Amino acid sequence: MDRWLRATVNSWNGLIAATRSEQAFRQELVALLLAVPLAFVIAEDTWKRLALIAAVLFLVVVCYYSRVWWADVLSGIAIDGSVAAIWLGAAMLLAAACGSASAGAPSDDGPLTLRLGYFPNLTHAPALIGVNKVFFAGSLDRKVTLETKTFNAGGDAVTAILSNSIDATFVGPNPTVNAFAQSHGQAIKVLAGATSGGALLVVKPSIKSPAELKGKRVGISTAGGLSEWVVRQLSRQLGFGAAGITPVALGRDEAQVAALRAGQIDATVMDFASGLRLEELGVGRIFLKVSDYVPKMIAQAVYAGNDVIAKRPQAVRAFLSGWYETVAFMRADKAATIPVAARQMDVSSLVAGKVYDELIDNYSRDGHFDAEGLRVLVDSLVEMGALKSADVKALYTEEYLPSR
Repeated sequence: MDRWLRATVNSWNGLIAATRSEQAFRQELVALLLAVPLAFVIAEDTWKRLALIAAVLFLVVVCYYSRVWWADVLSGIAIDGSVAAIWLGAAMLLAAACGSASAGAPSDDGPLTLRLGYFPNLTHAPALIGVNKVFFAGSLDRKVTLETKTFNAGGDAVTAILSNSIDATFVGPNPTVNAFAQSHGQAIKVLAGATSGGALLVVKPSIKSPAELKGKRVGISTAGGLSEWVVRQLSRQLGFGAAGITPVALGRDEAQVAALRAGQIDATVMDFASGLRLEELGVGRIFLKVSDYVPKMIAQAVYAGNDVIAKRPQAVRAFLSGWYETVAFMRADKAATIPVAARQMDVSSLVAGKVYDELIDNYSRDGHFDAEGLRVLVDSLVEMGALKSADVKALYTEEYLPSR
């Protein structure tokens, strides 16, 4: 240890002496100082920036020790060529590193078809409006073509992204976690929070008070999913315990509506627009909003395949920019938003207007995750067994979002 300490002190003293006495070494240090900001201009990824800086630092060290060695060998002969060597070497390494990075991944400038999946319901209204008003296509580079595909279930969207049939989609947390787990974390990454809240408990008209829900059967989309946790949470809040209300997994809304009509279930959890339609038809009655007893929860997120994220990061950023532009348009122009949503969803303007009033403040303006909403979501997924750990850092990233 003593030898290492003495060697460190001697090396430091040598560097100070070289800085004072050798013009070439001072110029090399200037080159190193210039290389640091230059690396941040040339490279986008942290590891590439560090690699560029390390390359120049390596050259400084090599030139310093080679000069000492040659001075020993050729005692008396001046060595002034290191300045040219450092600049030439740095330039070559910078070019090589940039060329290597470009060769390793396709250019962000090439043609691309970005395949977007979404649900044709009003919870996904920004997707409907963004496609219809060409905000997504308008934000993308002219070489990027937007191709859309609609789904009626999260499982279908998961299958599509895992089979490389789509590149990005808006979907709920359970399908997202399933895709992440099935691919062992290799296939997808959550890029942005899209929507919070928006779900309702719709009951058959004969139910009048919360106390009547005890022991009742409530339709949900998927066993072990977010809707089942919502039913558990309601049961707890009403003082029945976690199992005081019985969830019944029925799949899509159509099956739940049929079961409600037939008296096979007493209530169902569904999105706001579907609940309003059932109320319009006299099939059910909106009993309460999920946000009444779970105030903050992320209901929908934007996620994309790791392949398109790695190869076309600028296209991903541009696509998300189109999302924020869409939400800004919707907030600013209700009159223009409602007809598009009503037409796309085949609902009345009255229903579309009510959904707008209820959900417009739930759409994220910048994609950043609400800390409390994320905590509630993670807790629900852990409780339902969808996640083994509350550590979800590997599942999502905010790298492609605008800074706050």
